[in-house]
Amino acid sequence: AEWLPRKAENLSPSTMALIAKYVARHRLREPRLLDTIGCFLLRRGESLDSKVIQKLVFPFSRMNYRPSNHAELFSKLESILEQKAGSSPLATVNILMSLFQLRHFPQAALQRVFAPAFVTSVMSSPYALIVRRYLSLLDAAVELEFRDYSGPRLDPRYRVLMFEHALTADEANRKYRSELRSPGCGAGACQSQPGANPDLVLIPTRCRSQSGADPDPCPLSADFLLWINRSGTVLPLSRIPAASKAPSSHASLAAVSLRSGVLALASDL
Repeated sequence: AEWLPRKAENLSPSTMALIAKYVARHRLREPRLLDTIGCFLLRRGESLDSKVIQKLVFPFSRMNYRPSNHAELFSKLESILEQKAGSSPLATVNILMSLFQLRHFPQAALQRVFAPAFVTSVMSSPYALIVRRYLSLLDAAVELEFRDYSGPRLDPRYRVLMFEHALTADEANRKYRSELRSPGCGAGACQSQPGANPDLVLIPTRCRSQSGADPDPCPLSADFLLWINRSGTVLPLSRIPAASKAPSSHASLAAVSLRSGVLALASDL
């Protein structure tokens, strides 16, 4: 953190990308490191390849950290995305996902990636499926987070699910075993959600029972709140049905208490 700000001017983009990768991998939420990466990106952004930009932006979204120059930096990234959107589609979509996680929604860039010409251009590429997945996530994020967006949306024909079905515990263990060994895995997932504040996300803890048995996950902490309607669609908290906000007099005391608790938690979040 002391060395990088002094040496950043003389580092090559590939070296800075390696440093950014290390910072992101080890979740080094050190402002001096992250702000230096932000300054480097602002100074050299126009001359960088989209794939390098994606690597430099990733630490910010991984730890939900806005660099000190974020207003100027985000504006610069928007103009770069508009110019280079088609040169590296996968990198472009990754950069947009990072900006969404930082609660910044570049409308012009979104219009480019949701345009039929952009989507058609990636359908025959070897990374078509992963781009479609990311575009599907962006489309869902637009629905939940960017209600004022008025541009094109992803054609339903190209939407894909991240998972074909709900994962069972055994499947999740097989698929993500290396990550599940880390006690911070759950918090990492929560920190990656659009709009999440990592300073408010609780690291999963384990508590030992009075009998001295093996520790179990502590059940008394909540990391995030989702509101889901009867069809299973996740809704913004602003769209909680009025009936839930004002339960009828016939509702049971337990139901009233539960709804009050949900609304109080929503207000706190």
